[in-house]
Amino acid sequence: MKENLHKDAAPQYRIEKPIRLIELFAGIGSQAMALRDLGADFEHYRVVEFDKFAMKSYNAIHGTDFQTADIRNVKGGDLGITDKDRYTYILTYSFP
Repeated sequence: MKENLHKDAAPQYRIEKPIRLIELFAGIGSQAMALRDLGADFEHYRVVEFDKFAMKSYNAIHGTDFQTADIRNVKGGDLGITDKDRYTYILTYSFP
């Protein structure tokens, strides 16, 4: 008889620290919408989006005031991932 190697219950993950969301190729912010729909408590921390119309829509939908940014000009240090002991940083991207 083969042993069942799979557990019946899915693993549970818990984020204990405040979430800072970084969205690359953000579009209108579908990742932020997904977190919102899940009931996650998060901060719109950084957004990288080149298209001015998408950025205008993003800001209108989420009540933010981000400026357009070109990913080609963004370096790792620009993302502001500094307080890793105090925050959970989630970096997402959409296909351009």
